[in-house]
Amino acid sequence: MSSSDEEAAGEPTISERIEEDKRLARSLEGTYLFDGTRSQKNYPLNKMCMSLTKRDNRAAFAADEAAYCAQFGLSEESKQLVFDRDWIGMIRSGGNIYYVFKLASINHTSMQHVGAQQNSMTLEEFRAKLNAHTSK
Repeated sequence: MSSSDEEAAGEPTISERIEEDKRLARSLEGTYLFDGTRSQKNYPLNKMCMSLTKRDNRAAFAADEAAYCAQFGLSEESKQLVFDRDWIGMIRSGGNIYYVFKLASINHTSMQHVGAQQNSMTLEEFRAKLNAHTSK
C-alpha cells in the first residue's frame, strides 16, 4: 500500500507513524531517543567510541585516555563522562548506545552493568529484575 493509498484509507502515513513512535518513546521515562538531532549532538564521542573497534586504537586509548579523547575533539564535559565511565551520561549527551558499549566492553563492563546504571540499580538488583522477567 502506498502512502497515498494509506491516506485515502484513513490510515496514518509512514511519517505520521514515525512521529507517533517518537512521541511515545519520549514519553517513557529514562528513554533517550537516538535520532538525527541527538546523533549530531555528540558526534565526536560517537566517532571516538567507534574507533575502538581497532586493536591499535584500544591500545592508544589505554595508554593515554585524555590524549586519545582530545584527538577526536571531545568537549571537556564529554571527556569527563568518559573518564568517569558515566554510561548514562554519555547516552544523555548524544552517545549512541552501540558506540558507547564499545568503550564499555574494553573496560570489561557488561551490558548488564550499563543497564543497571541506566535504571539507577545495583548490578544485582538489575540482574534480579531481568531474571524475574525471563522466568515468567
